[in-house]
Amino acid sequence: MLKIGYLGPEGTYSSYAAKLYDSENLKIPFNTINEVLNSLKSSETNQVVVPLENSINGSIVEVLDFLASKNNYHIVAELNIEINHSVYCLDRINNEDVSVVYSHPQALAQCYDYLVNNFKNAKHKASNSTADSYNDLINSTEKGVFIGPPWMKDNETVMVIGENVQSVKNNVTRFVVISDKNKNKKTISDKTSIVISFSEDSPGSLFKALEPMAKKNINMTKIESRPTKEKLGNYYFFIDIEGHFEDKDIKECLSEIKEISSLKFLGSYPKFI
Repeated sequence: MLKIGYLGPEGTYSSYAAKLYDSENLKIPFNTINEVLNSLKSSETNQVVVPLENSINGSIVEVLDFLASKNNYHIVAELNIEINHSVYCLDRINNEDVSVVYSHPQALAQCYDYLVNNFKNAKHKASNSTADSYNDLINSTEKGVFIGPPWMKDNETVMVIGENVQSVKNNVTRFVVISDKNKNKKTISDKTSIVISFSEDSPGSLFKALEPMAKKNINMTKIESRPTKEKLGNYYFFIDIEGHFEDKDIKECLSEIKEISSLKFLGSYPKFI
């Protein structure tokens, strides 16, 4: 039986994504994204389901840094989950009396406009997850609210103050499944992810690395930079392209890129549609 890690507790969007990905194998919750990722290294899990990027707030840097580091883990699947945040309280409370709002930092950022307009005097306090923010409010001595997923309204101990309160309504998070195996066969629609870097900063380095894709008419769906942390001005470039590693053009393209950069293959996997 596979052991699949996710950002817990039960009731988070990561929990929902993990169940959507796999309904049969054992799911193991962890307190932070770094704990989820490190569970692969400690062999507590075989796979993990983690958020990689959000349409409002961008990428999750802990996951990018993990993927870029020296390890042999690969992306084997992706899921796009629509995110709808709701605001809850434990007892009836006037907006002006709210002194604290709890939630995961991503949720707080995604709902910033609503929070500023409705709870002007409230502090924003980070929770490990949107589900954990409920427990944080219970244990707090302050009057407050928390932001959580829509299914929290089924909890009889909470009251809904607002629904679908994110600043941008088209709020989608891309989750990826990272595994200790790389075993995906070709499907009718695949995506390949790589990360590249350069030992020296020289004019045209990135252009030369991307040029083989243009020449072979390979569609690049994402490129994002992230500091290597080695020295100022050194970056990793995370790239997604359409197609599978076993495709002739992609295999040749990656070989050309590898000649002029340090390339790490992150995986080929079915594209979420």
